[in-house]
Amino acid sequence: MALARAYKVGVFDTATPLATGASVNTTTPTPILFGVTVATADCNISAVRGSVLGAAAFPSNASVLLSLNIVTGTQAGGNAAVSNQLSGVVLASNTTFLTGGGTGAAAVTGLTLGKILWSQEIPLTAGSNWGEWFTPGFEINIAVSTKFALYITPSSAPSANTFTGEIEFTE
Repeated sequence: MALARAYKVGVFDTATPLATGASVNTTTPTPILFGVTVATADCNISAVRGSVLGAAAFPSNASVLLSLNIVTGTQAGGNAAVSNQLSGVVLASNTTFLTGGGTGAAAVTGLTLGKILWSQEIPLTAGSNWGEWFTPGFEINIAVSTKFALYITPSSAPSANTFTGEIEFTE
């Protein structure tokens, strides 16, 4: 029996899963996965992953910063991302997610960066990736009624490169 309901959600997890990443072509922080908790439940993030998908060209000697941030502002755009429950009786997640990827990739906009909860720099080249698991008891807690997002920040402007990210969490 699971101690909590575990879920996974990612850039590809739209109603019709499709491996179309979130496109980024600037050096400004760009949200690729946005979440918001309800007023009655928090969210405990136990793993964060991000990777660079293929492209025609990559800037030389460039890197990309993956970061999980608290955000403010009024979200616009994005596609609904469906959280997949990993254990127990299937119950819908209390945390709502939007993705910048999917069939009709739509950027998530209107957000202002806040506190950094996690970050990792990786090379800006095809196939580079990073995943981090947080020891039980040290998960990243997202409080009730809180907005957060997984961001991509390239050091050099890519040519509409695509990225993906995933979050595993419990409620």
